[in-house]
Amino acid sequence: MTKKMSIYMSNPSRQYSFLHNENGFSISLIEGHSLIQELSQIHNIGPHALNYYRSTVLSSLQMLNFLKPGENLGFYIDSEEPYYRFKIEISNNGQLRTLLLPEDFEDFPTKLTGNCRLNKMSPGHEPYSSILDFTEHPVKNLINEVLEKSYQTKSKIIISDDCSSSIMVTKLPPTNINKKIEDFDDLSLEDIIKKFDKLIKAALLIPDADVKTMEELFSQAGLTYLGSKEVRFHCPCSHERMVENLFTLSEKDREHIFQKRPVIETRCDYCNTVYEIKKEEIIKPLH
Repeated sequence: MTKKMSIYMSNPSRQYSFLHNENGFSISLIEGHSLIQELSQIHNIGPHALNYYRSTVLSSLQMLNFLKPGENLGFYIDSEEPYYRFKIEISNNGQLRTLLLPEDFEDFPTKLTGNCRLNKMSPGHEPYSSILDFTEHPVKNLINEVLEKSYQTKSKIIISDDCSSSIMVTKLPPTNINKKIEDFDDLSLEDIIKKFDKLIKAALLIPDADVKTMEELFSQAGLTYLGSKEVRFHCPCSHERMVENLFTLSEKDREHIFQKRPVIETRCDYCNTVYEIKKEEIIKPLH
C-alpha cells in the first residue's frame, strides 16, 4: 500500500463561530491554509484549477455549520459544460475528504451547466437529499444559492482572494431575547456585511492564525466567541473496503479483471492511496 503523508503545519486549519447579539447575526470563519496546502499535495492539480478547487472547498465547507453531532454531509457538483466533477464529504467533527475530476482539469470555470447534489445522513433518520439543476449559472454564486434553496437561510459566503479563508455571515431569525436587548438593531444581511466590512476583510487576511488571535479580533468588534473546531482531511478508505467494492461487480467481471495477472492495483480517488489486491481475496466475500 502506498499512501501520501500529511503535511505538518504550525497551526491546523479551523472553523470559528461568533455571535453578535445586538445585530442578530453569526459569523463562521474557516481558516484553511494548512488544509489547502495538504490537498494540493494529495491531488496534482494545475494552478488555474487549483484556484477554483480552493474556492469551492472553502465555500462548500461552510455547510459544516448545519451538521449536528453524528451527522455527515456529501456535496457534489456534476458539471457537463465545462465537464468536471467536484466532491466533498464532511463530518460534524470537522473531518473531510474531497476531490476534483478529471485529474487533468485545467480551468477556472465562470459558469456551470449541470447539477448540484446534497446528501445529509443523520443517525436514526432517513437520508436527506436535494438536487438543484443549473444552466449557465455563475459559479461565483453557486454555494450561496445552494444554501438559500436547500437550507432556506439568509446567509452569504465570502471567499478571500489572497488567503485560503472563507466567511459565512448569517442573519438570524428574530427571537424574544432580541426584543429584550435595548440596543438591538435589526439590520438586513447586506447592511450587516457593509457595517462589518473592515472586520470581514481583516479576518480573511490572517493566514495560519491561532484561536486567541481570532477571538481578540472579533471581540473588538462586539462579537462573542462561541467555539472552534479543527478541520482536516481524513479518508476512511482501507484495503478491506477496496476488496468489498470488487464484490459489487459480477463474478464474470471479477474473473475478467484477474484474467491476465494474479494481483491488481486499485487507487482511492480521494487520497491517492494505492492498494494491491490478490485474486484469492475475491474468491469469496470477506464477511
